[in-house]
Amino acid sequence: MAVLGTGGKLLLKREAPEPCLINPESVDPEGDIIFSLCDGYWTGDHISSDCLPVSNGQFPPGPSGYATYFGSKFFLGPNRDHISSAKDAFYKTSTEEYPDGVFGDDSQFYCRAGDVSGGGEIVNCSPGDYWIHIDSLGHVSFYYSRCDALAGCKSTRANLVQTSETFSIVPFGSLDYSNAVWECVYGFGPYVFSDGQDTVTLASICESAPSYELPEGNPNTEAYSYDNANLLPRGLNQGTGVPFWQVLFEIREWSLELSAPSVDTTSVAEKFGNAVKSLVTGGGSTEFFVDRKCFTDNEDNGLLLMKLLMLTEKGCKASAQFYMIDRGPNCGTNFGVLQGDLYYEADILVTQTAVNLRPTEMVAGTAQFVTTGEIRLLEAA
Repeated sequence: MAVLGTGGKLLLKREAPEPCLINPESVDPEGDIIFSLCDGYWTGDHISSDCLPVSNGQFPPGPSGYATYFGSKFFLGPNRDHISSAKDAFYKTSTEEYPDGVFGDDSQFYCRAGDVSGGGEIVNCSPGDYWIHIDSLGHVSFYYSRCDALAGCKSTRANLVQTSETFSIVPFGSLDYSNAVWECVYGFGPYVFSDGQDTVTLASICESAPSYELPEGNPNTEAYSYDNANLLPRGLNQGTGVPFWQVLFEIREWSLELSAPSVDTTSVAEKFGNAVKSLVTGGGSTEFFVDRKCFTDNEDNGLLLMKLLMLTEKGCKASAQFYMIDRGPNCGTNFGVLQGDLYYEADILVTQTAVNLRPTEMVAGTAQFVTTGEIRLLEAA
């Protein structure tokens, strides 16, 4: 039975950028930006930070980074904000309080996590995830949704303040706190073709995913009380887990050409020729529409291919899956002849892109690519 090409789809996963340590001097609280970020990050990327100085309420996280004295460029905590000039009293007066309900000499000199001032609680650093926007000057702002990050409007930016603490920015899913977060969705995650089970309870990893940060690694100790602690693989950042696979939308078509040229090895005076196969190489092209639609983290469009062309070193390679037959997430009871998806998987390098603008047609682009490394033809179970 012939199969129509309408079932084809293209999945892409680019290389993860390196973790980046941000100096507090680079934070601009007026514009709610940081002045620079390590190479490899793009607008719309989902990132994690261990202590982004965001002030959702009255106070940013991490009181150890607050300023202690008046005149500092860093955020002045409520413990010392009563000093606004050189003439003010160094200690709080009988009418000045910190924390709430504590006045005068009984007030705390330093900020502490858990203190409440003006009804707002001071909290320690905790990991959080955001989406980033990078403007033409390289300035980076942070948002709470990918659509807002792509738009880049100042009104929806996360409110940044400047503290004295450095903080890190890494691809989402690579912080320790999220190493045990699993996605058991068809087509994504480390258990696409198989599920793991805890060896003691026999619980499925998809039904009972671990949520701890630092599990006890020795199952012979009394402290070993974490479900699925001995289940591997563990980290989403191990191997090629981050960034995650993305389905490319608005792809008009793709083509993949593979070749394995023969090398003549016929000996002198032989009547019949002998040959061996040479290197297996490949390349191809894809056509796509150009737009500015907002997709989820697991989706993107042809703009991803256009960006990959601009990179020549770190991050220029991407893993691709070229689906020819897609059986969908649930085959039901009638499997027919076909037992699963059929697709090629290979690493690619984008070598050429072109954009075509015609007054009466949609803006379309094309991308040429070559394969690098092993090429696999796979059938899903």
